[in-house]
Amino acid sequence: PDRSTTLPVNSCSLAELEALAQAHNPTLIQAQAQVDAARGAAYQAGLKPNPVMGYKADQIGIEGTAGELQGAFVSQEIVTGGKLKLSRAKWTQQMCIAETNLQAQCTRVLNDVQIHYYRTLAAQQLLAVQEQLLANAEDNLQTHQEMFNLGQTNQSGLLQAEVDLQKVRLTLQTAENDLEQEWRELVAMVGVPELACTTLIGSLEPQSELLDWNTVLNQLLESSPEIVAAWERVQHDEITVEREKVQPIPNVLLNVDFGHNYETDNSVAGVSVGLPIPIFDRNQGTVDQALADLNQSRANVKRLELSLMSRLSHTY
Repeated sequence: PDRSTTLPVNSCSLAELEALAQAHNPTLIQAQAQVDAARGAAYQAGLKPNPVMGYKADQIGIEGTAGELQGAFVSQEIVTGGKLKLSRAKWTQQMCIAETNLQAQCTRVLNDVQIHYYRTLAAQQLLAVQEQLLANAEDNLQTHQEMFNLGQTNQSGLLQAEVDLQKVRLTLQTAENDLEQEWRELVAMVGVPELACTTLIGSLEPQSELLDWNTVLNQLLESSPEIVAAWERVQHDEITVEREKVQPIPNVLLNVDFGHNYETDNSVAGVSVGLPIPIFDRNQGTVDQALADLNQSRANVKRLELSLMSRLSHTY
């Protein structure tokens, strides 16, 4: 996120606060870091194993000689069965999940910013009303004092006007405290605690028509980041199952050595190829575990759909 966004000075709108939240809210920075980490893991998972190079000598020190053979070797593991491709695909899918979670977190942050924005805007407008009521109460007290001097009201009426003025002052103080509290919660959600209290621009009147239940529900089930991430998790676990199934396919271990045979005074080379035989360990347990995780992910999609319906019902 771009953290160079300038801070509003005299007044700010909802759009400006949302831009600040997208640039400074630490949860979005954390979610972006998870995307970057998954991208790096996906790249790493598809890399081939490094070769091994070393020095080799046989029968050193026989009759004071340097040995029968002096040379070097190169060893390379050749990964088979498409394991690297499947490993990279699995982590790439994990990156997609992280990107969807980033989108979901961004939506949560913007929703929270909107909620606190309208609460603060309401507190701001309520304070303005209380300030006007205070002016009216002060005028009312002045009027009663003049009427008392002219004998048009009694001491009781004057005292009642003073009590009313004190009540309005206390209500005004409460409104000021409420505005300060709402503003602090707003700037904490935005992620810029040093943002000075300014005048919010906007209206409390709704600007859209009432939402239809079926339309909103269908839209939520089709585009909710939680559902999208759940289906991406299913795809991730499907790839994991395929990856674990090919794990028993043996990797080829290729070894090439070369050097000089001092006994025959010849340059020699050798090649050896080996591979593990999957007789006892065929990765059965890990495959069963991956299948269980896949079934759990598929059930989680249905659980999320029902949970979203319940949460939408409460909000609607």
